[in-house]
Amino acid sequence: MNISSKVYNSVELWHRETSLPSIPTFSQSLDKIIGNEGVQLCTLTELLGLPGSGKTQICIQLCASVQIPKSLGGLDAEALYIDTNTHFTPYRFKDIVTASLKKCQMVLNCPIVTSEEDVLKRLHYVNAFGIEKFCAFMHTLSRFVDEHPNIRLIVIDSIAFPYKEGISAGQRTGLLFRQMAELQRLAMEKQIAVVLTNEMSTRVGLSTGSVVGSLGDAWAHRCNKRILLSVINNSCERLALSLKSNNSPNNVGRFKITQEGIRDVE
Repeated sequence: MNISSKVYNSVELWHRETSLPSIPTFSQSLDKIIGNEGVQLCTLTELLGLPGSGKTQICIQLCASVQIPKSLGGLDAEALYIDTNTHFTPYRFKDIVTASLKKCQMVLNCPIVTSEEDVLKRLHYVNAFGIEKFCAFMHTLSRFVDEHPNIRLIVIDSIAFPYKEGISAGQRTGLLFRQMAELQRLAMEKQIAVVLTNEMSTRVGLSTGSVVGSLGDAWAHRCNKRILLSVINNSCERLALSLKSNNSPNNVGRFKITQEGIRDVE
């Protein structure tokens, strides 16, 4: 068995890094926070935040954005949405994908020939509610991706929810790290962007408590990028804070959630 690793020089790494396309969020401010003009293929991105901070809305927007035709500068690809907490609604996805395609058509003045049925078929949805269903599907994920080679985005919303009950901390850590290793392999080998949502929990200290991302400190090192989302004054505006990134020069950005999807604050 050959276990040798290929050695790259910095020029080769630069070409590989800059040649990978990204999936836009339709907010330039949020894209700059994430880096690479959106969620880049071959990366794992974690979205953290309290309920209502916009995690699911961004995921649905990305599922719409990945379908943008190549003639409009998109990937013309498919998405896989693994829903562990019944957050996804097809009505919301339909609104966002229709608005996203219309916006691209208006900006580039290029007609789009597609049907509503074709758009909906290109999003693969899995209800993985409960630890058994989630782990069972994750076991077959590689085969599913092989059977659908045009998938360029995998969303898990949320990664923490299946592990809330019925499993010890040691079992949880082992399962999570094996699943993350498989997601990292698929992301690199198949050129897929992986987006995970995570919830917040309270860490109790000696005298005070603090709100942190679920799943512990070791988990924080598994993703390439971590974005913390929060609500601004109970409005449609949201704040995005980059907690971890290897290439994003911006630390904080603002965006808003509209009926058409994710947009910049004007």
